[in-house]
Amino acid sequence: KERSSSTSSSEAAEQPSHTFQRSASLPAIWIDGRADKVYTVGCFDLFHEGHRLLLQRMRQFGRQVIVGVHDSRSIHKLKNRVPVDGTETRMLNVKRYADEVYCVAGTDPSNFVKCVVHLREDETAVYVRGDDMAEFPSRHVVEELMPIKFLPYTNGVSSTKLRKELFS
Repeated sequence: KERSSSTSSSEAAEQPSHTFQRSASLPAIWIDGRADKVYTVGCFDLFHEGHRLLLQRMRQFGRQVIVGVHDSRSIHKLKNRVPVDGTETRMLNVKRYADEVYCVAGTDPSNFVKCVVHLREDETAVYVRGDDMAEFPSRHVVEELMPIKFLPYTNGVSSTKLRKELFS
């Protein structure tokens, strides 16, 4: 069945006057100001306001939020303490704000980053971190794949502070 090339005035009003298409000449961030994907890795123990704000702000930088959560063994090795919340609890807390959540086994998430970052030629990505840890493990790998955006640390809130209050 052949379609008529004429349109009614109501159909014409619904059609956009122009469309945006991606091109290789676009900057690292797409037309709406956000990357396609935004990544981070963290411990997320004793989930608190700072974690929530970080994850919500990630959505401002990318349409798909992808988070790696360190397993309990790697936190013990990194910080010489056992996390209060188990790995699954921490992952579920993060999942409320993220599209994809992965468990990161090991203290250096470089291999994790290499495995989960899949960008098509026309996709963009950004990595988000709190500015309290500018020199983080795997930074060299992340910088090869995407820009890094450091967000302000939430003053007065930290898992360390909550841990002290909980166990004092």
